Amino acid sequence: MSDEKQTKKKRIGLIGYLKETKAELGRVTWPTGKELFRNTGVVLTVVIFSTLAVWGIDTLLSGGLALLVK
Repeated sequence: MSDEKQTKKKRIGLIGYLKETKAELGRVTWPTGKELFRNTGVVLTVVIFSTLAVWGIDTLLSGGLALLVK
């Protein structure tokens, strides 16, 4: 990137930043309610599965460590 372009970007200021942010948010493809609900379900399922997996591994390793210490 040339120095001139970097200098222009630095001079934008708060107002320019807010205008660019608003324009960028206008180009975002927002999910529909149905997509949002489905994606939320997927996230919760993965979180629950991951939590159970970590709990199971922790339990097994704790039990194994307790046997080694005895």
